[in-house]
Amino acid sequence: MAETLSDDKKVLEDRLGKALDEAWSKANLALEGQEKQSNGFEMRVRLAAEAVEYSSALFSLAYALEDFDPEVKIDKKNVDSKALVKQSVGELRKAMELRKSSTTEAYSSLRAAADHLKIVYLDHVKKSAKK
Repeated sequence: MAETLSDDKKVLEDRLGKALDEAWSKANLALEGQEKQSNGFEMRVRLAAEAVEYSSALFSLAYALEDFDPEVKIDKKNVDSKALVKQSVGELRKAMELRKSSTTEAYSSLRAAADHLKIVYLDHVKKSAKK
């Protein structure tokens, strides 16, 4: 039984590593797309947000943090998309670095990255709908 739990955790951690790498790639693509003001920015942010959310779910399962809900404070009134995407990349980097040393801090950073990207995406959709 203990071996099965250990094996399951290894599988989750392996998948988490791959998911974090994918989230990192997609978040950086969103950041690059924003700096170039290219078409498809909204989709890049959405894909990055989904990848970070998936990573967050795997992280929660891998480290038994289902009941841990970190508080993320963001000023939603003055949304600066560029700053929030840049912050999300920074938070994602922090989560990847802290993953082995402090799972709760890493998870908090991962949740912050996910929330930043979600806010940027929703704000962009709202602005696009007004046009």
